[in-house]
Amino acid sequence: MVVLIISCNTDTEKNKKENKADDGVKVSYIFQNDKESKSLKKRGAVITKLSRLAIGKALKKAIKEGGMEYALDFCNLEASKITDSLSKANGVIIKRVAKKNRNPNNSTNAIESKIFKQYIMEWLTNKTLEPKLAINENGHPVYYKPIILNKNCLVCHGKPGENIPDNLSKKITELYPNDKAINFEDGHPRGMWAITFTDITAKH
Repeated sequence: MVVLIISCNTDTEKNKKENKADDGVKVSYIFQNDKESKSLKKRGAVITKLSRLAIGKALKKAIKEGGMEYALDFCNLEASKITDSLSKANGVIIKRVAKKNRNPNNSTNAIESKIFKQYIMEWLTNKTLEPKLAINENGHPVYYKPIILNKNCLVCHGKPGENIPDNLSKKITELYPNDKAINFEDGHPRGMWAITFTDITAKH
């Protein structure tokens, strides 16, 4: 097993920074620019792109075969199978996580909620949203990249009755009774890709 050693004594160290909120949630970011960190970022970027393309290709096929309602059924049943398959092939855990999630299995945990909040603050101040590396509760590095909506996404994640047709709204409610992933606009951050490198452990 590869071991990533990170010092975590103070907030001003080069290699890592700890952010702590009033709720006690701490996020340990990896900021070093060494060979291993660059490799993790590159690996995370490649896996994220492969996952996005695989899901997008399958979704387009589902829309072509049966329309948008059929595509919603596909997302409900098959999208996670695609990421699970890619996770196994790449030796990682691939997830799409969100505060305003559609599938409750994709809810952000405490660390991820704080990371996403930072992305939102950066987005609100027009900063470029760069990928981040952080350490999860099990000591594994996780590559995060924000998911930004475009106009094509609004037919399922926009405003009901405006972007989302009534028949699709009804279908979404049937499949996801507790859906939160609506009322977004073009360019909004909807969530994050989270690529967990389970073969690497960070020692503090």
